[in-house]
Amino acid sequence: MTMPEADTGPALEELRLAALLRQAPLEFARVVYGLNDRANGRAGTMAAEDVARTVRQGSPVTRERAEQRARGYLPLAGHEHCPRCWVFNGTKSPLHFRESTEARPESAVCKVCGAEYTTTPD
Repeated sequence: MTMPEADTGPALEELRLAALLRQAPLEFARVVYGLNDRANGRAGTMAAEDVARTVRQGSPVTRERAEQRARGYLPLAGHEHCPRCWVFNGTKSPLHFRESTEARPESAVCKVCGAEYTTTPD
């Protein structure tokens, strides 16, 4: 569920964006691991399955293109999009924020790929 904009101040927005920006290089690493796993016959790993899913959807996955997207990932406050969907196939899937509870920190969830990212500092 998306949090109302009134609940998010500029400092919180900056923290969210910074947390999401840190995820793009990690998603690039996921692409590299997935490509390597598939090339070495390990198609059952999560990373390899993510690559295979993207290929089945009609988007070729290359290391070079994923690196370009990871470097170009730039979420905007109020229009945050999923780092995984962006790096893997260039799709700007919107993220939905879940408020923090005592059991878990605030997170951003992608309903397209299922990725979930913590948006609060450690």
